[in-house]
Amino acid sequence: MQYRPSQHYAAQQAVERQTLERILTQRQLVPHFQPIMDLRNGTLIGYEALIRGPAGSLLQSPAALFGAAIRQERQLELELLCRTLSLQQFAALPAGSTLFLNVTASLLSSPDHQRGFTADLLQQLGIPVENIVIELSEQHPFDQHGLTRAAVDHYRSMGFRIAIDDLGTGYSGLKLWSELQPEFVKIDRHFIHGISNDPVKREFVRSISQIGRSLGCHVLAEGIEQLDELRTLQTMDIELGQGYLLGRPEARPAPLLSPRQIRPALHLRSGRAARRALAALLPGTQGYSR
Repeated sequence: MQYRPSQHYAAQQAVERQTLERILTQRQLVPHFQPIMDLRNGTLIGYEALIRGPAGSLLQSPAALFGAAIRQERQLELELLCRTLSLQQFAALPAGSTLFLNVTASLLSSPDHQRGFTADLLQQLGIPVENIVIELSEQHPFDQHGLTRAAVDHYRSMGFRIAIDDLGTGYSGLKLWSELQPEFVKIDRHFIHGISNDPVKREFVRSISQIGRSLGCHVLAEGIEQLDELRTLQTMDIELGQGYLLGRPEARPAPLLSPRQIRPALHLRSGRAARRALAALLPGTQGYSR
């Protein structure tokens, strides 16, 4: 009997379907949390929730996991389980921090979600709604579903804050920013990688920072992996940061650098910031020239 490629594909799909079914029914997802740091003083302000499949599984990576869910038409079920497990695990972390949750158009269009699934879960877990930031990625086609404005209104009416993720990866980012007026914007890692040696990237990030300050919007740099990237961002007064240099996604997250290591060096500061830092280090210098 001749073996056909279609048979191989069918076998692959069967394995994928069975693996995904087992992950969903046995709730085998593993929430991970990546630290988000205040670059001005080195303190931890919160985490981004990420998800992994079970270790050693064909669907361990997020790309494989969500790709399988889309092919098997189980995306909504997967996303709701991700949301549930991430919030349950977050409730066990130190109180008072902020959690950034990613949202897709398929989840927003769910009737269960529109009835307040997340708000009800937060109430059960004792998590204040103001501690949750909803991330709308520029990479997801919300406008095609007519959901962007409705989604923001839906969340804001319940007390959630809003972030635009991956700013700079598409054509709609600035349009979304002006229309939605989010509390946070996250600059895509493309503009952070190698920024210390790239004047074009520095100009882009500087412009975003200036717009953010004028609108009262917090600006967060994603993908910080090198110390020179961190120091460059600090000289540009970027407020928040996230990346492997600061902390990796972990089931039990912890910053990799201490506040003292993150805090900008004195020579990187100027004006009042430098005088305050010097006064803190040398208490006898409060009268340092103004």
